[in-house]
Amino acid sequence: MDNRNIDSFPFYVEPILTDCNGRARATTLLNSMFSAGSRHAETRGFGATSSCGWVIVRMGVHFERIPHKKENLRIDTWIRNLYHGFTDRCARMVDENGNEVASMIFTFAMIDLKTRTAVDLSGDIGVAMNGCLVPDEQLTLRRIPSIDRTPVEEVTFRRRPHYSDIDINGHMNSMRYIEHILDALPIEYINSHDITDITVAYMQEGCATEELSYGIKELGPDHYIAHVTKENGVVSSKFELKFKNFNRQYRQQ
Repeated sequence: MDNRNIDSFPFYVEPILTDCNGRARATTLLNSMFSAGSRHAETRGFGATSSCGWVIVRMGVHFERIPHKKENLRIDTWIRNLYHGFTDRCARMVDENGNEVASMIFTFAMIDLKTRTAVDLSGDIGVAMNGCLVPDEQLTLRRIPSIDRTPVEEVTFRRRPHYSDIDINGHMNSMRYIEHILDALPIEYINSHDITDITVAYMQEGCATEELSYGIKELGPDHYIAHVTKENGVVSSKFELKFKNFNRQYRQQ
């Protein structure tokens, strides 16, 4: 890798960031890649401002394996393309041996924080971004997969957002949805399986004042979908998660 438009950041798996098996939590890894992307954007003149911010529209991540405590990792991040007011950001997590641990693609839109409407990216921001595109860098995850269209009729649980759920914009934090879904699965299952794939589509923001209904459906062995519905009956976000048996080969003592 030798490209001035790709930034690299170190990431160390502190024990406090792990679960009871010593594995890094999936949302911790997602947040670390998201944070690396934010720093990449800020140094190039298209980061979030007091009036505009980036919001995730779609997201796909594939984990080759889940890192464990005390691992030293590197996160590479770059912008792949810019189209119709959206941009695709890529991130890759690599271990000390140069092996890819995780690959991730986000689709972002920039919105005006007052009006909550999309910002035109054809102006100065778009010009800055166009000069930083890296369209040919390869990832294991080549595109964001489509989410299975099977309907989810039943509500698994309802939850009104709490203090720890709300982001700087006063809406549900994107990663907290995933944590709520994982928390709803049996702890025995989570302890015996590693997550391999997460695909997300965010259609509407969840407000701090409204109750959200979560419906989780098992499609097959180690394969789940989830829908989150607002009080008005509109599905605000969809998720697809895949797992595999817990690989203890990398567990550190």
